[in-house]
Amino acid sequence: MESEQDAAIIDRGNAACIIGAGPGGLSAARALKAKKIVYDQFERHSDVGGIWDITNVGTPMYDSAHFISSRDLSGFVGFPMPKDLPEYPSHRQIAHYLRSFAAAFGLRESIQFSTTVTRIDKEPDGHWSVSLSDGSTRRYRWIVLATGTNWKPNLPSLRGEFNGEVRHSNSFQFGSEFHGKNVLVVGAGNSGADISCEAAIHAKAPLSA
Repeated sequence: MESEQDAAIIDRGNAACIIGAGPGGLSAARALKAKKIVYDQFERHSDVGGIWDITNVGTPMYDSAHFISSRDLSGFVGFPMPKDLPEYPSHRQIAHYLRSFAAAFGLRESIQFSTTVTRIDKEPDGHWSVSLSDGSTRRYRWIVLATGTNWKPNLPSLRGEFNGEVRHSNSFQFGSEFHGKNVLVVGAGNSGADISCEAAIHAKAPLSA
């Protein structure tokens, strides 16, 4: 006899579940659609774009961010970036490009926006139980995790004492945030180098380490 819990689960059979509608999620969606594989896609934000949408709460994107690989080498296969874009497009141009990609391949119709995946459990038969923020639970054969790796900041544990503000680059958006401040940027990766440039323009005393 079927339990109330089993009855509440929406069984999607051999369908796939894509979590996230950034570049990876959209690429996976196009591939599955081309192979006529049934799938559902969930995105916690109200639009596609992932971290490239600066209005997406929690994104590590900042106002001066741009691609560090060239326009011609960075587009989707079969859907190159427009030639009228600069060689290293800004985050706003990338977000627009991703929306154009989703529209061109009809990917939006399978995306459930403003929906967070709250839990995933693997079942004994190899299927996956996916719990959603709307209270529903769905069962899938396949899971595609396209949530990205840069949403949660990783702050190092540093010895000593400091009474000023300590932030991760994840929370930075505008150079004007440094106005009148002494700023020390620790790290010289992509974001560290960009933020150092912003500090050099806006901060009272910028330093890099």
